Amino acid sequence: MALVEENYRDDSKLRDQDAVDAERYLSMRDRAPANGRGVPFFSGREAEIGAFREMANSLSQGLAANASIVVQGPPGVGKSALMCQFMEEMRSLPSAGGRRWLPVPLSAGDAESPPDIADAIDAAIVSRLAADLLASESAEASLLERLSDYWGRLEPAGARARAREFLDRGGSVLGFSLGASREGPPRSVAQAAARRPAWQSWQIVLMIDEAQGIRPGEPNAGGGTLSALHQGIVRAPVSFCAFGLPGTLLAVGDVGVSRLADGRSIHLRGLDDRAARQTVDRCFNAFGVRGGAAWREAILARAANWPQHLAVYLNAAVRQLREASPERMDAADADLKAAMHEGDRARANYYRQRMARLTRRNIEFGNLARGLAPLFEDRESRLPAAALTKTVRAVSPDWSDADITRFVQDAEHSGFLAHADDEDAYLMPIPSFARYLLGDG
Repeated sequence: MALVEENYRDDSKLRDQDAVDAERYLSMRDRAPANGRGVPFFSGREAEIGAFREMANSLSQGLAANASIVVQGPPGVGKSALMCQFMEEMRSLPSAGGRRWLPVPLSAGDAESPPDIADAIDAAIVSRLAADLLASESAEASLLERLSDYWGRLEPAGARARAREFLDRGGSVLGFSLGASREGPPRSVAQAAARRPAWQSWQIVLMIDEAQGIRPGEPNAGGGTLSALHQGIVRAPVSFCAFGLPGTLLAVGDVGVSRLADGRSIHLRGLDDRAARQTVDRCFNAFGVRGGAAWREAILARAANWPQHLAVYLNAAVRQLREASPERMDAADADLKAAMHEGDRARANYYRQRMARLTRRNIEFGNLARGLAPLFEDRESRLPAAALTKTVRAVSPDWSDADITRFVQDAEHSGFLAHADDEDAYLMPIPSFARYLLGDG
C-alpha cells in the first residue's frame, strides 16, 4: 500500500514556503534558493511531484532498484525550483523503513566518483546531526562553553555564531566530530562501501544539479559514478534525482545507470495556463497586493508561462509596488508600464546570456540561430530534424556532420532548440526567444 498520496494536486493555497519578506524575495530575482526549503510561489508540476512521490513510495517499501528520477530541460524552465520542491517534499515524508530522509545536494563535479559522493553524504549527515544538536538548548550551552575555553574570552553571541559555522560546514570542534570520519574522504569504492553502517539509519537521495556535466570520474570510479552506489557495488539506501540540460539522461547512462523506471525520465517544459496564473496570484496574495488584476494579465502575457520570465516580471512588479506604496501595496499607486519595462530589460539580458553561451564555441552558431529564428516565430512551429539538417547545410555548406551535431547540442543547452518528445522534430522552447533574435521582443 502506498505510504504517500501520489496523485498530487496543487490547491492554490499559500504555503509556509510563501512566507518570504519582500526584501528577500527581491534579492532572489529569478533564482531558486539554495537551501532546499521550497521556492516561494511555486505552482503546478503535479505530474513531476507525483513521480517523485511514487519514487519515495518505492524506496519506503524497500524497492530501491531504479528508484531514481532524471529531469532535463532548457535553461529557465524551473529545474532548480523543482529540485528545491523535491527537497521540501522530503521534509513531510514518513520514514522509509525506519530511516530518516536525507537529501544530499551535489553539483555534477561532486558526483564524478563514488568516493566524492560518499564524502558528500558524510558531510550532509554531519550537518543534520549538528542541526539536531543546536536545536537542544542544553547541548548548545555545553558546546558554547567549550568553544569559549578554546577561543578565549569571546562574547556568547560570537561563540554561538562560530559554533553554527563550524557545525553547518560539517567540521569538527575541539577535536571531536559529529559523525564524521577521522580518516578523511574515502579514496576507493571499497572505502566508500565501508561507510555503509553509518548510512543505514538514513534514506539518502542525491540531488544532483547541472547533471548533464557528470562524467565517469577518478579515482576508482569502478563500474560507473552513480551505479557504484545505486546498483549494487555499495549496497546502501542511496538513490538520486538528477537535474540538467538536454542530454542529462545520456550523461547518467555514461556513468553506469542503464535504465530508469517508467515515468521517471522527465522532460520539463513551460507551465500550463493554470499554474502560471496561480504563481502570480500566490505572489500577490502573499504580499497583499490590491487591485492587481491588470498587472496580473500584463505579467502573464509577457511571461508566456515560462518560469524564468514569470520570476523576473513578478520581481519587477513587487519592486515597483513596494516603492510606490510599501504599506498598502496598491496597484493604483504604482507604474505598471515602468514595471513591465524593467521586466523586459531583464528578459532581454537573459536572452543575451543564452546567445553568449551559444556563440562561445563558434561565432557562426549565433549567426545560424538568427537565420533560423523566422522558422520558429510561431510558438507552435516545429522543424523536422531532416529539414533542420538541410537548412544548416544550405547556410554552412562546409560544415561536417560533427559541426552540425555540436551546433544542435549547443542550441539545446542554450535554450534555443528543444527536441520534441513525440516526433523527430525541433521546436523553440523559450517563448519570445525568436522575437528577440528578430529584434521584436
